[in-house]
Amino acid sequence: MSRAWGGVLTVTGFVACPCHLPFTLPIVLGVLGGTGLGSFIGANTGLIYGVFTGYFIAGIGVGWYLLNRRQRAEGAVCSVPSRRVRASRRRKQVRAERRGIRA
Repeated sequence: MSRAWGGVLTVTGFVACPCHLPFTLPIVLGVLGGTGLGSFIGANTGLIYGVFTGYFIAGIGVGWYLLNRRQRAEGAVCSVPSRRVRASRRRKQVRAERRGIRA
């Protein structure tokens, strides 16, 4: 589920990018024209740029984190041993085989 939210935040963060606002803000104002929200956005474009810039930075950052963090295996009994542990086990097994003992 967190990967889905990561994708949503990343995509909406890119849509809210301040470099797109000169194109999307007039479209939004055209759609909301004549409403209270449209007049608020038209009167406070500086505030809108600030809010969208903050959302852009936060959305991309949190989305990237959610998309790239490691997921724990659900129901896993134990973790996969590291390369060092596997090599150590293999050396012990080889020594035991040389002595004629089965490990």
